[in-house]
Amino acid sequence: MNTNYDRHRTERVLSLALDLGKSMIKCGAEMNRVEETVIRICYAYDMKSTEVFSVVSMITATVTDEGGRTHTQTRRIYSYSINFDKLEQLNALSRKICAEKPDTETARAELEKIMVPSRLFNPIVLFGYMLAAAGFAVFFGGTVMDGIATVPISVMIYLLNSFVKVTGASRLFFTALTSALSGALALLFVYIGFGSNADMIMIGNIMLLIPGLMMTNSVREMLCGDLMSGILRLLESVILALSIAVGYAIPIYISGLLGV
Repeated sequence: MNTNYDRHRTERVLSLALDLGKSMIKCGAEMNRVEETVIRICYAYDMKSTEVFSVVSMITATVTDEGGRTHTQTRRIYSYSINFDKLEQLNALSRKICAEKPDTETARAELEKIMVPSRLFNPIVLFGYMLAAAGFAVFFGGTVMDGIATVPISVMIYLLNSFVKVTGASRLFFTALTSALSGALALLFVYIGFGSNADMIMIGNIMLLIPGLMMTNSVREMLCGDLMSGILRLLESVILALSIAVGYAIPIYISGLLGV
């Protein structure tokens, strides 16, 4: 009976650690931080050894319990984004687990509370989108009217990005779609007189889509020794940048053919 209890306890601890690690990856954490978190949680619950491997799309771990039995579990990550608020809460939870060693059911309840899906509409974040787009448009040489013209486009970008985060839809496809719609709206606004520089309007909105943080994290991970994860993130950021370029190029090319 004790043997079964220990085996089940080990499986629950490993499951909790991997689910927390998966949640951290989904919120944009670095791989070395994720692996260290999983290892610390397993050691906090008296695992003899823990081996963890994680990339942006998968995390797997093998632990050896006090009885010498090995246990392996894997988690698949289908989508992730940057959410520093939830990531901070997850880090706090991991430290609490290591310090207090609560039962796995209590810790899992707190994890599920943190990972409740965010609401689709957040007015503070939306205001940040609008302010950033307008600011960049004016900063790079656009007029005040160009800055104002970026506002409705930034609202559309925010809504599509929120949809991707909530539903886990294809980020590559929606990035290209968002870019194409943004470029088309910028050209349309200038055509009807709502703004005078389509390129400045596009620049203001394109800054909302560029995966700069993802590229920065990829370089950081490679410098920290996580070459595979860093290369995967770098490739993804480059592909996303290409999809943005293609998306904006489509309406520009079509407008050129139409002589608009």
